[in-house]
Parts: sequence; structure tokens; C-alpha cells
Amino acid sequence: MSEDTSFFVFSGGSACNYIVNAFQSLTPSVCYALGVSDNGGSTSELLRVLGGPSIGDLRSRLTRLINLDGHDAEERLAIKDLLSYRLPSMGDDHAIRDEWSLIVEGRHKLWEKISIEKKETIRGFLVLFNFEILKRAHKHFNFCHGSIGNFFLTGARLFFGSLEAAIFLFSSITAIREPTYVLPVINTNHTASIAAMLEDGQILHGQCEISHPGQNKAGVRSMNPIDAFSRLALPNSPQFDNDDMVNENLIFSKSTEEKLSAPISRIYYMNEYGQEIYPLPNPKILDHLSKRTDLVYSIGSLYTSILPCLILRKVGHAIARSSSLRHKILILNGTTDRETDGYTALDFIGTITNALNESQLIDARRQYYNSHSEEDPLGGSLRQNGHSQNELYRRPVDHGFRRWPPQPALGRLQISRASSTVNGQEEGYPSYGYFNSSQSHMFPPELVPNQPPSTYITHLIYLSNSLIHVDVKAIEALGIQCVVADPDPTSEEPRYSSASLQAVLEKITLKK
Repeated sequence: MSEDTSFFVFSGGSACNYIVNAFQSLTPSVCYALGVSDNGGSTSELLRVLGGPSIGDLRSRLTRLINLDGHDAEERLAIKDLLSYRLPSMGDDHAIRDEWSLIVEGRHKLWEKISIEKKETIRGFLVLFNFEILKRAHKHFNFCHGSIGNFFLTGARLFFGSLEAAIFLFSSITAIREPTYVLPVINTNHTASIAAMLEDGQILHGQCEISHPGQNKAGVRSMNPIDAFSRLALPNSPQFDNDDMVNENLIFSKSTEEKLSAPISRIYYMNEYGQEIYPLPNPKILDHLSKRTDLVYSIGSLYTSILPCLILRKVGHAIARSSSLRHKILILNGTTDRETDGYTALDFIGTITNALNESQLIDARRQYYNSHSEEDPLGGSLRQNGHSQNELYRRPVDHGFRRWPPQPALGRLQISRASSTVNGQEEGYPSYGYFNSSQSHMFPPELVPNQPPSTYITHLIYLSNSLIHVDVKAIEALGIQCVVADPDPTSEEPRYSSASLQAVLEKITLKK
């Protein structure tokens, strides 16, 4: 392995944990970028009571990276066991709270092999977390299935007012050293939520509803803008919120067999009212993309783990224009899931390509507006009629993320309205029909990002027993080299072995 080899990995959560050794064995210079939009499991209860970004996948990756060899290995194992520990998911609520009390008071057996200075450092942030929960006692925090590592990261984030500072503290205590990095793809103290528009017009809100819905999905909805006014109410004023609702996302199964009503058309970020927003990525993501030698799109849920990292503004541009990236490698999942039912390898490639092109559209339009502001290309009639500028221009994914190449534009864009409603309020893109030339100017088609797949992907790794169809000839015709990997011989399902994947990655990255 070349000494200057370094990986940047757009990573899923638990799926990528199985293959972390494939990267770390080649070089310690690995940067993992993880989404912060998960709203299931222990994280969902933190979001309900305390808000903030999702930290479950970050905690999972950090604990996976703890080195259990060498000096102080026994203590690091004890810290890993503590920060990986979950409170029981079933049983008496009082018994679960009693166990949490043993942990936060430092009397639990999990503390036995941890030195006093590290114990009190970790415990201090657990005490702070507990204090914040007690301040919100009216919200009845549910400790069932609670992750101690999530509680620690949340306490540290609240204390420092910084998610990255909390990750730095976690890494320092567990001896995860540079040049290995774990980065949130968005550096924020606010909740980041995603939504999926299906081809039948239905809109699904939140990662759980998209990929692994709870038993009762009726409680999943966006806030009605009218209800937002109650957020500013005085302490004794009536509150119209969901504090007393049961958290159906706390316990779920990732192996759900329930299929979507239609394939996913596109994924996007939304605010608490269900409106689409266009967040900027963590600046460190763009910095690493400009310096690393090898980019990897890892295994994981395509629409809820990988794409939330790719659709952020400037990410596609950074990948396309990076002078340091020598290889851009897609590691194909071994099987499809609820999000990608019926997908082929070409569908995965098309989805990633369209998502990265889409990530550049907002900035392309912004540049166009700035350079034509004096010309007022839309005239005054649209604003007088209440129409916004972004309702006029065709976007790369009007045809859906899955299909590449895009369908040709057909004159002016007629924007259809999604059929989904929330609290009686319609969502999606308003349908105002075609606009004549006296009202608007077309957004120049040459400014719509439409780079080919080979701009973003140079290699596809797939398993020899993959259940996803791989048309090698068609993929290589796109300028993407296909490389087959041997599966894990101990698994009945198509699953990567760290050793065989490491060998394939080494073979690819040695080529300059």
C-alpha cells in the first residue's frame, strides 16, 4: 500500500461497521462521514425530549474504532463495553431506571476496570445528561433500550454546544487518534430530518418511516405551521405538542418485509413543517474531499444512509473537481432492501449520479440569479401572483433519482403537486402549470448539472454471490471498472469479508 493512500468513506451506520477493518488495515488515514438524520431507536427518544442532531451512527462508528490491542487494552475494552451498553428494551420501567441510576452514580459493574480519572470524566457528562432529562420531566423520557454512549455524547454536546467537540472528547477518551476521523456530514446542534417522495406522490417523513416503520405510523407527521406559534407560549400557557405520544420509533425491526407503496423518486432534507431545505455540509467534508486519494461509497441503506450525505450542497462539485481523488469506489450491497426493492447495480449507479448532480443545482441557480439580478429575469408578475422563482426550473431529478441518463427537458417545467397532506395542509411542489415567455425566462439548460456516472464513480466492487444483478458490460460502457470480491464464507447471506475486501481495495488503490 502506498504511504500516501488515504480514504474518504461515505458511510452507512451499522452495515459499514462490519468492513471497517478493510480500511483500517490498509492505512490509519481514513475519514468516515456519517449522516445525522436517523430518527429511530434510542436516538428517537433523545430527539423527542432534547432535540439536536442524530448521534447514534456516530457513536456506533466511534465504538467500533476503539483499538483493543496494546497498552491499556483491558481498560479500553471496559470503556467500549460501557459506551456500547444498552439498557433493557423490555421489563419493568422502574427496574430500568434503577439500572440507569447505578450507572450514572458510578456503582454499576461496568465501571470496575475503568480508571478513576476516565470514569469521572465520562460520568460527569452522564450526570449532565441526567440533569437535562430531569429539567424536562414533563416529557417523561423513556430509558428503555437507551444507549449509554448516546447519552454520553449528548451530554458532552449540550455542555460544549458543539457536536464535533463531543466527538473529539469521545475520541480522546477512547484513544482514537488522527489521521482517523469520524465526521458528522452536517455540523449542527439542530435536528436534521429527511423525507422521501415516492413515484405515486406519497411523501414519507423521517428515516424510520422510509426504511423501517414502527407498528403505528399514524403518529409520524410534520408540525402544522399554525401549531408552531405555541412554541413561544409562556410556561403556564396551553401546549399543543406530542409530548404525551408514544414513541413508536424506539423499538423497531430493520428486517421489515412491508414494501413501499411505490419506488422512491427522490430524497431531500426538510424542516419541521415538511418544507424542503438545502443544507450545507460540514466544511471539513469538503476539505477532506480535496485532499484524500480514494473515495468510497460504502455499503448501507442507499436512500437513508448514503444519499443524505451526497445531496448536500457543494458535495457533488467537490467530488467532481477534486484533483487528489485517484479512485472513486462504489461498494455494492449484497442484497436489496425496502428502499431499493428490484434495483440493479445500474440503478445504484444512476441514483448516486443523479444525487450528486442534484447537490449542485441550488448553487448553479444561485450563481445565475446573482449574475442576472439587474435584469430581473422573472419580471414582477410572478411575485405579484405569489409564485416563487424555484417553481420554474427543471431539476436533474424531475424524472427520479433512479434513472440515468435524465430524460430530455420538455419546454417549460410543469410542476406536479404531491398528493400527500399533513394536518389537512398539502405538501410538495405547487402545480401552477406552464408559464409563458412574458412571465419568465428559462433557466439555461447548460447550467443544469448533468455530469456522467464516471465523474463520480470509477470502480464498482460487487460480491460474486450478489443478489443484485450486475450488468458488467453495460457498467463498463459507462467508464466504470467492475471488480468482483469473494463473500464471507461463514455467512449464508451475501456479505463482505473484511479480508477479501481489503485485498480488492489494495489492488484498486495501487493503480495510479
